[in-house]
Amino acid sequence: MANNDNNSRNVDIRPLIARLKEIERKCDSMGTRNEEFPLMRDRLVSIIARLEAGEEPSGEPLSYRAMARELFPVAHLFESVGFMSVGKEIAHVERSLQDLEPESESAAESSGSSRPSPTSSAAAAPSPEKAGEQELDREEAEEDASGASIPKPILAGLFLLLIAVAVAAALILKTGPFQAKPDPTPVPPKPTAVPNPTQEPRPTPASPNPDARLSTRERFDDALAQARLSLSQRDFDGAVKYLSIAALIDRHDTSVVEMAELVLDQRLRDANDAADQRRWEDAAQITAHARSIAKRFELDTHRIDAAEYRYSEMKLSRIVQPEETQTLRAAIGKQVEVKLENGSVLEGRIAGVSGSNLVLDIDDDVGGGIVSFTDEVPLSTIRWVKIWED
Repeated sequence: MANNDNNSRNVDIRPLIARLKEIERKCDSMGTRNEEFPLMRDRLVSIIARLEAGEEPSGEPLSYRAMARELFPVAHLFESVGFMSVGKEIAHVERSLQDLEPESESAAESSGSSRPSPTSSAAAAPSPEKAGEQELDREEAEEDASGASIPKPILAGLFLLLIAVAVAAALILKTGPFQAKPDPTPVPPKPTAVPNPTQEPRPTPASPNPDARLSTRERFDDALAQARLSLSQRDFDGAVKYLSIAALIDRHDTSVVEMAELVLDQRLRDANDAADQRRWEDAAQITAHARSIAKRFELDTHRIDAAEYRYSEMKLSRIVQPEETQTLRAAIGKQVEVKLENGSVLEGRIAGVSGSNLVLDIDDDVGGGIVSFTDEVPLSTIRWVKIWED
């Protein structure tokens, strides 16, 4: 596919799109290695779609330099995991996109004139050598058309003029790129919102086509703000995703570790709530997620081990208060451990609940033999009853 809007030039960008699609496939294949690769893949899909459409989603002309800036974190991500060759390939695509940036209007007008002046030739010439060659070709064409010979002194003067033009072009290229003339049509200024000093700063919203040039520290702070916002909304996957982006920039920053600890604390609280409600499958899934967070950010896992051990014991038994008489009646025939207010413990099977008493069938070892008897224990003397599950 050829892009005909690139300053009236017919530029074939299909090779660039093919290389970007190959990099996209590499991001897709690395998806399980790191959670940042799907983000970079989405960014590549956006760039490819804009190149294939030939314009920005807003209808504006393509901004090739902005696309090149969007590829920087993709190259950084591959280099951070050891794929230096892929990073170099992305850097080559960045340079190719920057070379596609449309030239200024003044440069296009200068190139369309029949005989360039020294100033216009310096702005339009890509290099001093090419400027000299183009001028010599034009002089030779004019000499052939007229059939008249030009005296040698005049040719020498023209040659010196070309040298001066080439030197001027080199100085302009060295001092900086040519700046396009401003549009003579006045553009009314856009109204800007007055910041409210009482409001707390909110994280910068994610944009598929960011034009702002953020520093490394600004990208780090923005990722932390996004992670904090996701945690407040109980979006744990989003919080881990943005924390991972911040860790790519500076894994050992204390802010990353502290935020990861907050996410881990909330996950363990959720697991405890699920276990208290005897939702064992939910508790197991939440603790597994908590362990993956701890491993990703190198956190201590002793609290997770203790929680899983406590949940395994809770599966085997449950504590019932003496006033929960309906639960005690539903557990008739089950083995129990009764903790009395005086600290003693009785073991037996629930035979029933009679009035304000708990009826127990107790097997006691007396003189080397087992003696079975029934005992009625007042509910008012019981601290708790542990019912063992079958």
